[in-house]
Amino acid sequence: MTGTLTNKQLDIDFVRQCFPTFAEPLAAKTAFFENAGGSYVAGPVLEKLMHFYRMNKVQPYGACEIQKLAGNQMDAGRQTMADLLGVDSKNITLGASTTQNFNTLAYACEKILNSKSELIVTAQDHEANIGAWERLCLRTGATLRIWPINPATGELELDTFKSLLTSATAIVCMTHSSNIVGSVNPVSDVISMARPNGTRVIIDGVSFAPHQWPDISTLAPDAYCFSTYKTYATHLGVMYTSTEFAESLDPQCHYFNVEYSQKRLDGAGPDHAAIAALDGLGDYFTQSHDHHFGESDATLYEKTKNTSALMHRHENKLCVQLLAGIDDLPLNILGRNTIEGREANVAMTSSKHSSATLSKALAKENIAAGHGHFYALRLLQAAGIKDTDDGVLRISFGHYNNTEDVDRVLSVLRAIH
Repeated sequence: MTGTLTNKQLDIDFVRQCFPTFAEPLAAKTAFFENAGGSYVAGPVLEKLMHFYRMNKVQPYGACEIQKLAGNQMDAGRQTMADLLGVDSKNITLGASTTQNFNTLAYACEKILNSKSELIVTAQDHEANIGAWERLCLRTGATLRIWPINPATGELELDTFKSLLTSATAIVCMTHSSNIVGSVNPVSDVISMARPNGTRVIIDGVSFAPHQWPDISTLAPDAYCFSTYKTYATHLGVMYTSTEFAESLDPQCHYFNVEYSQKRLDGAGPDHAAIAALDGLGDYFTQSHDHHFGESDATLYEKTKNTSALMHRHENKLCVQLLAGIDDLPLNILGRNTIEGREANVAMTSSKHSSATLSKALAKENIAAGHGHFYALRLLQAAGIKDTDDGVLRISFGHYNNTEDVDRVLSVLRAIH
C-alpha cells in the first residue's frame, strides 16, 4: 500500500462532494480556514445523526424495539470510533468535549498524587490542557512544572524536558501539535524517556488529529485525547486510556457503573445521537479509501491510516503554497516557516496591521480565518505578543480546502500589504 500511496493524489472534487455543506450557497462561496476551531461534517455522519433524531430519539437500551435500535446505533458509533483508532472499545471514553475529558481525567488522577508529586505541562498547550492540571495541583498540593518554549521559535526542546523530569514526576501532559505553533512535538521521545521513571504520559491530540489520524497503538501513551468535531464529525471528545492506567484511577461515574470500563471516566454521558453518528465517520473513511485505493479487506484502522496520509499530503501541499506566497510579506510566522515537521496550521502577525484587521479583510472576501489567542494565551505571552486579545491570524487547513482557496487568501494578504 505504501508504494501505491506515494503515487496517489487526493481527489478533491470527490472529497467536497462528501460534505453536504459545500452544496449550500453560503459555504460554496466561502474559503474556510477556521478548521482548527471546528471542521465541516462529513455526509455519512450527518445522515446517521438525522436518522437517530428522526427515528430513535428515545432513552436507549430499553425493552421496546425503538429503544433497542437506539442502543444498537450508539454501540455502533462507539465501536466504529474504536475501530478507527485500532483500539478496544473498552478503552474509549466519549465525553462532551476534550476540555471536559481533561477535567474528568484530572479528578480521576487525584489518588495517584500527593504533596511530593510533580506534573509537567507545556507552555505550548491549549488552556484546557493546563488549567485542569493546575487545579489538580492546587487540590493535592502537587507541584506544577511548565516546560517552556524557546521564545524565538515557539518550539519545545527535549533538553529542557530532560531537566524537568525527575523521580517525583507523576504525570506529563503535552500537546501532540500546538494549535498556534503547528510543530509536531516529539511525543514518542517523551514517552520513551518517561517510561523508566514510572511517569504517566497524557497526549492532547486535538490539533494533531485533524491533520494526521493518531496512531495510538504505535505511540502507546497512557491517555490520548482529541475532538471529533474537528475531525469531520459531531461535537464530542474522545479519550483513550490504557487499561493499566485506567485501573489506577478514581472512577468518575455512578458507583453501579464502575464494572464497565468504558463508563468509569464518563462523568455525564453526552448526546446519544452524537455518539450514534460517529458510525458515519467510519463510512466516510471507508468510502474515501475505496474511491482512492479500491475496495479491500483491510481493517477500518488500516483504511483510515492510508486515507489520512493522503489527506495529510494534500494539506501539506496547500500549506507550502501559502508559505511560499507570503514569504516576501512583512508577516511573522509563529513556529516554522517551512512545512517540514509542522502541520498545515499557520499562525502569523503583521508588522503593518493588527490581526483583527487581517481577519476582517479576509472575511470581506468570504474567507474565514479568525484571530486571537485561541485559548493558548500563555503561549502568546511567552512568545512576546503584547496584545493577546488581538493575538495572531490563524490559517488552519482542512483536507477539503483547494488551491483556489489558498489563492484567495494570498490575494487579500498581498493586497493589504
